Amino acid sequence: MSPAADIVAMGKFCLRAGLALFLIAPMAAGARNLDRDPRGEETVNYWTRYGEVRLELDRTLYEPGQDTPVRISVRNRGYQVIRIYPATRPNQTFQFLLSDRQGREQPLRFNAASYAARERGEETPVHNLEGDAVKEIILHPGESFEKTLYLNDFFRLEPGAEYRLIAYFYPDSREQFFVRSSNTVQLRLDRRREGVAERAESRPEDARMELSPEETVYLFLSAEMRANWQNYLKYVDLRKYVTSYDRFAARYVQAGERERAGILEEFARYLTTSPADRLRRFQIASVAPERDAEGGLLPNGRAFVRATALREAGGYSARYEYVFTLERGRGAESGFWKIVQVEARLLR
Repeated sequence: MSPAADIVAMGKFCLRAGLALFLIAPMAAGARNLDRDPRGEETVNYWTRYGEVRLELDRTLYEPGQDTPVRISVRNRGYQVIRIYPATRPNQTFQFLLSDRQGREQPLRFNAASYAARERGEETPVHNLEGDAVKEIILHPGESFEKTLYLNDFFRLEPGAEYRLIAYFYPDSREQFFVRSSNTVQLRLDRRREGVAERAESRPEDARMELSPEETVYLFLSAEMRANWQNYLKYVDLRKYVTSYDRFAARYVQAGERERAGILEEFARYLTTSPADRLRRFQIASVAPERDAEGGLLPNGRAFVRATALREAGGYSARYEYVFTLERGRGAESGFWKIVQVEARLLR
């Protein structure tokens, strides 16, 4: 072969090799894209850019011993569907960093019993067509979901202290990447008075008769929230309280003594059966003693406690206002306050 032919052959080889390298190079570069899964969908970095987590408190000042709910909102601000795989164990999908005024991180002191009592009412398992439980949340662009957790289930909050809260959200319980909340919230516990529940629990058994009407209603509603039905019934006088419920009142008034005992047993079972609208949080709004026509206090008079409450059912929530009427017990229960009547009103 002549030198000229050799040069032409060599040129054709280099051209073919260069074209092959040109075609292969982009494929190799794309194969190392760590931001995408095998199907080409963006993975971890998508959450960093488009997943937004925000915190919200009902207030910034709380009484010692009062529930401190924190609403966590997770929003898809991107342009494609994202999936969340939450963990079934507590303090895994959502984690908190709580620091005091001096910046010192507060240790986690998880109250498993309190957490389990709250979460039991929120278990809504979803099953696919094959009957398998599905632990997956799908968020389309612009969609969000909320989760409410209670700080007092995770930390011991001291009276008079100020705290700063940050949350970390783990979209996939199988991975270690997380999204930090885009905002921080601050809360403070009052010093003015001890929490109602703490005062009641710190007293010796023979001093419990000093419970006030406010404390009685607080413990009554707390027992319902935690499904502690044995304690729940201790704070009501069933014989009078039954008249507040239309489905039992007429039957009880018209029944004889023998029949009334059975009606009260049925009424007690009705009260201690998990209600359709679960109590999520409440607040004592005011307490007023009974007065005469001239405004003077009545000796051994009744007391009226007004409370507001949030209840949830079927994904919807509603706010109620309750006015509880209490009377002092008699005989062996003298000194105790008993709830004898309740009036409920739905707040708009």
